[in-house]
Amino acid sequence: MKINNEKYKLLSESLGAIKDKSINILTLCGSPGMGKTHTTLEYLKEKEINYTYINSYATPLSFYEILYNSRNKDVVVFDDLMGVSNPMVLAMLKSACWISDNKRIVSYHSTSDKMDKMELPPSFEFNTNVILIFNQLITGYEPITNRGVTIDFDFDFDEKIKIFEDLKDVIDKDILDYVKLNCNDATTNLSMRSLVILSDLKKNKRDFKLFAKEILKPDESKRLLIEMTCKEWVTKTGFREHLILGTNIN
Repeated sequence: MKINNEKYKLLSESLGAIKDKSINILTLCGSPGMGKTHTTLEYLKEKEINYTYINSYATPLSFYEILYNSRNKDVVVFDDLMGVSNPMVLAMLKSACWISDNKRIVSYHSTSDKMDKMELPPSFEFNTNVILIFNQLITGYEPITNRGVTIDFDFDFDEKIKIFEDLKDVIDKDILDYVKLNCNDATTNLSMRSLVILSDLKKNKRDFKLFAKEILKPDESKRLLIEMTCKEWVTKTGFREHLILGTNIN
């Protein structure tokens, strides 16, 4: 997947920096369905990097167990993992991503006998680099993300169109033409994933426009704001007809 966009070029460079251990942590945040996970996992597989991929949910103790079991991997990827906002998890991530006295030591001290049953030590040296993938950055992660590189994957409508144009092998031209004509910055769920789904529907001779109206609905608050902005622009400039942010005002 070759995309001519600075954010994706930075992602490629950052994954290389994770591989050669120039950085300990890489955080990818924003715009669901824009290839953050796909690009990351494809790189790790292509470079034959020894990694662990974790998503869904983890309690603090299970998160500690994941770190312990992954302590000698090359990379561990946490993809929209529920539970990561827990202060105990935050504390473990801070330790896992920062070197102190030439080591990264992660600790979990508890009076419970669960750790003994799980054969977990109270602390261990962590030698693995971390990739965090979020659709929305969680409050409290600033002390962690500033220990490495963070890439913001939020894009405006025009940026998305340019990205989609680089994906002609997987996004049908008729789908892209529909998006250019009918969508704008107010459109929700506008992503690579949604356009690939629509392309597959068209390929299977389904009425993709019928599906597109449901999948690519406008956010009403954003739509109203765009219309108000357009009307104000018309009033100030005197133009009766124009095109702004994909919205026609007569």
